[in-house]
Amino acid sequence: MKTASATDVADDTVVAAILETPLSGENLFRNTLEHAPVGIAFANRDGSYRHCNRAFCAMLGYELTELTARSVGSLTAAEDRAASAEGLGRLWRGEIPYLDIEKRYVRKDGSTLWVRVSTSLVSAGPAPECTVEFLRDISVRKRIAGELMQNQTLLATVIAELPLALLACDVDGRVTHYNRAAVELFGIPTEPGGAVGSEYPIRSEIFRPDGKTPVPREQRPLACALRGEDVTELEHVIVTPAQAARIVLSSGRRLMGPGGEPLGAVVVARDITERRLAEQELEEVHKQLLVASRQAGMAEVATNVLHNVGNVLNSVNVSASLVAERIKKSKCAGVARVAGLLATQTDLAAFMSGAQGRHLPAYLQELADELHAERDASMAELSALRANVEHIKEIVAMQQGYARRGGITDTLDVRLLVEDSLRMNEGAFSRHGVTIVRDFAEVPLIQVEKHKVLQILVNVIRNAKYACAEMRGGEKRVTVRVRATPSSIEVAVIDTGIGIPAENLERIFNHGFTTRSEGHGFGLHSSALAAREIGGSLYASSAGVGRGATFTLTLPRTHAESRHGH
Repeated sequence: MKTASATDVADDTVVAAILETPLSGENLFRNTLEHAPVGIAFANRDGSYRHCNRAFCAMLGYELTELTARSVGSLTAAEDRAASAEGLGRLWRGEIPYLDIEKRYVRKDGSTLWVRVSTSLVSAGPAPECTVEFLRDISVRKRIAGELMQNQTLLATVIAELPLALLACDVDGRVTHYNRAAVELFGIPTEPGGAVGSEYPIRSEIFRPDGKTPVPREQRPLACALRGEDVTELEHVIVTPAQAARIVLSSGRRLMGPGGEPLGAVVVARDITERRLAEQELEEVHKQLLVASRQAGMAEVATNVLHNVGNVLNSVNVSASLVAERIKKSKCAGVARVAGLLATQTDLAAFMSGAQGRHLPAYLQELADELHAERDASMAELSALRANVEHIKEIVAMQQGYARRGGITDTLDVRLLVEDSLRMNEGAFSRHGVTIVRDFAEVPLIQVEKHKVLQILVNVIRNAKYACAEMRGGEKRVTVRVRATPSSIEVAVIDTGIGIPAENLERIFNHGFTTRSEGHGFGLHSSALAAREIGGSLYASSAGVGRGATFTLTLPRTHAESRHGH
């Protein structure tokens, strides 16, 4: 219940004047009373009603006859009854000239009604006879005021709990509002009166993004916003009184009134320290991944080269072993024995005509034939050995050449790249007994990055070799088919190996996926990425386990003249 000011009792003065009119105005008074837009009721000192007008009856939902049996106290809500009785007592004792309060009445249906009640005494002689009260329904205003208070409380709570630091100032730059996050970030004092209304309560140091250059007060976001400057996502480093450095983004606006007059400014600051640290960590991890990827790529190349070189070195080792074995078992020792025998003879003519000497020419002829055969076999092995060494040099030189040309686009025949990739795996195919079938059709020249296409082909062909090598029984064959379509060149590697289960067809190009115990899952993944980078695609198909597989590389069919002609 609330007491109002004297300016709210104008109706009391009017009614008092009416009550003091001569009896000749009784009809005018009654009509005015009954048709008044406010509730009017006369009550005795004990609170019982003498008379109530229509508006009063309608407000409380009672008939006039029902109200005359009720009292002011019985209709007043229990929460307001004591204050109402105290106010009426003071009025009757002459301590106050009138009573103006807000209270709740209980309607006939049990609901409550907020009213503004102005009460004064009515006198017909020297002593007051009754009171007259004027009631105005203020339920809507009370409801709106309650909702407004609720919204204000909600807004204040939201602002206080915001993870963003909020600062507001008046037109003179004095801080008027701030929240909990602002206290922590800007070092605002929390003692009573220590911040609100003070000229500049910020205790934290503010620096440029370099963390070293101080920002003058007049260039800080709140001051800039107060001048009407645009403040959007300004980055600063704030060092709090606890010496914690925080990276923040600030945005601010000048506050304007309904008539366009400036009211102050508001700034919100978002702490992005953790995000920046996460970004730095992510960048560091990204760099590490790049290094790891580069090293993995180098390892992939080195593994491929060493693998193919190792296959050729097996042949080199076999040839060298055969030559060494032949030299070890050479008949050259027979020549030495013959020479020793002849050196011991004093009469060479008699020795040659004797029984032992007569067999010597035939023995020498046989020895010469064997030595010739040994020489021819050794020459053949040495020739193979030299060819294998040359093959090793070709493999290394070829890989070096492609590595040096990384990123360069050349116009060439894809079939040449297929041949290079087959030659690099030639030793492995021979060792595992895998037959290579070339099915090349005429295809146009295309522009491609040679090293990427070679990387894809080497990986796919090597996988086909492994698939055939793991097959038990049956023909081990890898067919490489080259075809041209209106929009692309297709290279299909078809093997008769172990095949691919249906559930693995979608996963086979995933990073790290492999079904081989010694595999690492990089080859096909990197090949698929390389195919995408050059505008092509790599996909696999298989009829199932034990039924082979087909890997198809599709390269865009773009001629040099069409690419450079625009």
